[in-house]
Amino acid sequence: MRPLWLALVLSLVALGQEPDLNYPPLRPVTVPKVEAFTLSNGLRVYLLENHELPLVSGWALVRTGNLFDPPDKIGLATLTGLVMRSGGTVAKTGDQLDEELENVAASVESSIGESAGEVSFSALRENAGAVLEVFKDVLAGPQFRQDKIDLAKTQLRSGIARRNDDAEAIGAREFADTVYGKDTPYGWRMEYDTLARIRRDDLVAFHRRYFFPANTLLAVYGDFSLPEMKAKLEALFGGWSGGQPPVPAFPPVRNKPQPGVFPAAKDDVTQTVFAIGHLGGLLRDKDHPALEIMAGILGGGFSSRLFQRVRTQLGYAYGIDAEWDAGYDHPGLFQVSGSTKSSSTAETLQVIRQELDRIRSTEVSGKELETAKHTVLNSFVFHFDTPAKTLRRMLRYQYYGYPADFIFQYQKAIQAVTQADVLRVAREYLRPQDFTIVAVGNPAEFGKPLSTLGLPIRPIDLSIPEPVAK
Repeated sequence: MRPLWLALVLSLVALGQEPDLNYPPLRPVTVPKVEAFTLSNGLRVYLLENHELPLVSGWALVRTGNLFDPPDKIGLATLTGLVMRSGGTVAKTGDQLDEELENVAASVESSIGESAGEVSFSALRENAGAVLEVFKDVLAGPQFRQDKIDLAKTQLRSGIARRNDDAEAIGAREFADTVYGKDTPYGWRMEYDTLARIRRDDLVAFHRRYFFPANTLLAVYGDFSLPEMKAKLEALFGGWSGGQPPVPAFPPVRNKPQPGVFPAAKDDVTQTVFAIGHLGGLLRDKDHPALEIMAGILGGGFSSRLFQRVRTQLGYAYGIDAEWDAGYDHPGLFQVSGSTKSSSTAETLQVIRQELDRIRSTEVSGKELETAKHTVLNSFVFHFDTPAKTLRRMLRYQYYGYPADFIFQYQKAIQAVTQADVLRVAREYLRPQDFTIVAVGNPAEFGKPLSTLGLPIRPIDLSIPEPVAK
């Protein structure tokens, strides 16, 4: 059952009335005192003592990612991240680790994403020492047993086979891949053949190249004594060697617009999933705060322009969002996304374009500006509402080279955004001539043809390449 306040807000929205919301003063973001030091082997360590619960947890961030996959072995980083944990250590298989950790309500996990590898652990205070040893062995000395490689490959092949099952997933994937470029590390994808080419030696070599002390940040949080934990980590990780040359920079994102309409035919759906936009920017960009406010006014909630126009007034869609996404180290994506009735696909995209033109032509209202500011600042505070979340965010800032006071710089920048700023960045950064439009749905039910949008039509091929017979 919905809370009474939410039911009231939804009722007002349905009637086209914007609720008059009062925002209480925000709680200040507090940054805890973190003990930081570097071991002689180059491993950088961050400790935060907290005795609220009898738990200890930690995370290691390693500068690697699937952006470093060889073009003929896409999936190598993902597979390495999976099997680091499941493949076990020198002393124990992955199954033995499962049983040991389950018996003490602990966990050790590993993964590698686009631009970071992570190994994490969580344990009760009394078991922290033993779990830390497992964590260190998974991080520094995984064994990549062949049976677990085979199992992980089977799971990844299953993911390839099912990647066109969900229209929303298709829309998000195809929009990102098209904007970044399907022939670049930001847009290419794992296929049966690229996965089949990966061998155990590749995993071992990938781990050896990127998982070494000077390429790693380690944070530990929880119920421990700082001097004791520092001594324990020095004893445990001090012997970890394996220095490698500095890791190269991640590949740059090409700034090559892909204007046009990219329909992806999926005949078993009654709605069209859409995304419209182009390349975004970096979190550290000076105009990012104003761009985030602009996106919030466009499509950041019940009172946003797109929600009011597309959903409330015209009834084309239940939900619609706009986001100026910023990456830590490479440009994110600006996109307006949602779903609409198949028959109103072209009309919905036309209305979105009208609203994008409107925000580039006249200043937003003072009320719109203040609502968007409060929304951003309130959501921002939730990233730092516990010491553990704050430590994680601080570790990310350190990993990507952001200043220690970036939290406070960003808050001040949001508060300083003006109506004139929003109009300026909308005119400067929104580029209608570069818009990529992806529409996933049943073309036979579109109503108006997508050619009425006045852009080139470039159909997307959703077929999944079969493995080459050997």
